[in-house]
Amino acid sequence: MWTNSRWRRAAGFTLLEVLVAMAVLTIALMTLYQAFATTVQINTSTRGLWKAMIYANNELARIERGNVLPVAIEQGKFAPDSKMAGYSWQREVVDEQPFPGVKVRKVLLTLRWEIAGTPQSYRAQLYVRSN
Repeated sequence: MWTNSRWRRAAGFTLLEVLVAMAVLTIALMTLYQAFATTVQINTSTRGLWKAMIYANNELARIERGNVLPVAIEQGKFAPDSKMAGYSWQREVVDEQPFPGVKVRKVLLTLRWEIAGTPQSYRAQLYVRSN
C-alpha cells in the first residue's frame, strides 16, 4: 500500500529529470532548425538556378530559330522591372572548326546573379550553322 509520504515522493519529476528532458528537447529543436535553414537555402538557390536555366533555354532556342549572329561578345544587366532583375548576362559568339572543312558558330550564354552575397552562375552553349 502507498502511504501518504511515499505517494508524494513518487508523484512528479525530479529536477534532474526535467533538466535532462530540456537538454534532449533543445538538441532536437536545434537539429530541426538547422535542417529547416538548410532547406530554405537550397530552395532559394535552386529557384535561382531554374530561372537561369529556363531563360537560357528560351534565349538559345530563339537564337537557333533566328538569323546567324555575328561574331561578338556582348554583356549587360536586366532591367530592374524585368522578371530577370538581379541577373546579368554575357553572350559570346565565336567561329569554330571542329573538323577540317566544317565551320560552325558557337554561342556561349552565361548568366550571373547573387544569393545572400554568394555569386552564382550558369553557362549554356549552342552550335549553329555558320555563313
